[in-house]
Amino acid sequence: MNEPSEPPRSRAPGVWAWLWRPALVLLVAGALGYWMLTLPTRPRPELEAPPAEASHPSPAAPERSWQPRPRVEPAPGCAPRAERRCVDGDAWWVDGCGVAYEVAQDCGSRLCRDGECEPPPPRDCGGEPILGRCDGELARGCEGGYPFAIDCAALGRRCVTTDEGPVCRPAEEVCDPLLEPARCEDDTLVTCTNGQRMRTDCRAHAAICGRPPGRSAPTCVQRSPPVRLDGCDDPCGCPEHERGDEICNGIDDDEDGFIDEGVECPPLDLVVFVIVDADGSSPYEPQEIDAEIDRLARSFARSDDYGLELRVAEVVRLAAPEWLEIDGAELGALVRQVEGSREELFVPVVLTERVLVDGVPRPGLSTVPNGECGGQRRVPEPQPPLGVVAMAKHHWDTTLAHELGHFLGLCHTHGDQPAPIVAVDDDRSCAPECTLEGDGVCDTPPDPGPGPCLVDLQCQVACRDGATPDPTNIMGYYPQCRVGFSEQQALLMRQTVAKRRAWHRCVGGDGCPCTMGGNECPPQMSCRRFVSDGGTVLRCALDGPAVPGGVCTGSLECSQGAVCIGQPDAESRCVRPCDDQTPGCRCVEVEGVSHPICIGDLRRDDE
Repeated sequence: MNEPSEPPRSRAPGVWAWLWRPALVLLVAGALGYWMLTLPTRPRPELEAPPAEASHPSPAAPERSWQPRPRVEPAPGCAPRAERRCVDGDAWWVDGCGVAYEVAQDCGSRLCRDGECEPPPPRDCGGEPILGRCDGELARGCEGGYPFAIDCAALGRRCVTTDEGPVCRPAEEVCDPLLEPARCEDDTLVTCTNGQRMRTDCRAHAAICGRPPGRSAPTCVQRSPPVRLDGCDDPCGCPEHERGDEICNGIDDDEDGFIDEGVECPPLDLVVFVIVDADGSSPYEPQEIDAEIDRLARSFARSDDYGLELRVAEVVRLAAPEWLEIDGAELGALVRQVEGSREELFVPVVLTERVLVDGVPRPGLSTVPNGECGGQRRVPEPQPPLGVVAMAKHHWDTTLAHELGHFLGLCHTHGDQPAPIVAVDDDRSCAPECTLEGDGVCDTPPDPGPGPCLVDLQCQVACRDGATPDPTNIMGYYPQCRVGFSEQQALLMRQTVAKRRAWHRCVGGDGCPCTMGGNECPPQMSCRRFVSDGGTVLRCALDGPAVPGGVCTGSLECSQGAVCIGQPDAESRCVRPCDDQTPGCRCVEVEGVSHPICIGDLRRDDE
């Protein structure tokens, strides 16, 4: 047996080179559900310092606005109004010497192209539904009030309708759930989700693929619930914290029935990256950006003390014309660029002209914390420690708040959860059903989505199945009605902020030192061995999806403190380091492994 070392750890602050190998990275496109498959090779764009006329005051300053471009008179000898040019979202007059000196047309939230503001959006989005639709191989929908039609066939793809709208997918990935019900291929669970064939390796969950008692469809079945490192054996789950002093984390730490009482939560910093073209111009005027941030701050403010205070720490003009149109693969490279090396947690907010998902425009995209939303992990691959929020020019007033909600761990109010991992002797009867369905938040009512439900101008909703969703919830797909978050959504976001702050401290600089089998790492992080400067170091890293006893190819895939241990005559498994006090474990020393391990996690036939 041997314990594989992880790849060398980058010494650049805030970036882990091992994490950005080509991998599927979850993105949310004004909707959760798109994950990067490969990262492109592109020239690294230059980060511009904001020019003097567009500098941003410090966070403590009472005004956040950029200084507007000054209006000037044409220089002597320069013909006035020689041409019109788009400058920072508006159409400007340019004199004969090439100097923009006067606004010709204020485009507001509309795009400026070739010196002209685009026409206002048509009423009711030209009749296209908010969710969009497939019209043969045409993907039709509504992008922030503007109708679009994308010919998927021209892209060599097929149009598929999903919970987040139509997308253009390769024909070999497309499936029909009525024709392809869930099935097992050995121990791989094959499902048709949102028109896409998905494969789940049940072995990573220490499970087999099969049909458990009481279920009509196959799923991943564990012989018993995974043993937690903290010794929890409650089938409904155990708290991840011990009783202590109250802190700002959305949890009743002192168990007195009140949450976050008497504590002051620090502001959550935003760093706004504005994509600019080769001439240094962006699709956004400064006042428009300020208005977006103000709306965002109001969406997260609450009267019950569970709100989040947002603060703009910096505005950076990012010279990357190729990212004026961002698709999934390009966003992966963008995340690497904007993570930066700030000591405190921040949210990278990217403002660009257009955002695409599978060839179809979306108002925005976001990564979710370690592949998780609504308390459930939605993607199996290792995830970026920070991530990014991106927004297109064509968006709804609440798009930025919606995407930040995803960044802080919220799902859509509509859509299905992934196939569950079922333990045959696990009694879930005491677990609230609402945490296992829908968005995983108990005070958001079931939402079939804008397809089965219609909303009128007064935001009254009528659904075919009689459901009564809340159209005012920002995580729903009723953008004309969205106002705020539910109480439990607000608490979940506070919990995510606390987790992200802890993660952030461990992914910059020298990281968080740890010991195998110890408890120094923050929640959802485990101790990992890295090669560094010719030696090895132990540092905390984000958990992967594989549980103790699950099949793995590297320790970054493991969770709950387990590491990937190789075997000469069997598959590698996630195995917990241990001592005599490790619960549910027979702790033994094994040749070739530097620390004692729970031998039962290897699932050996003779144990």
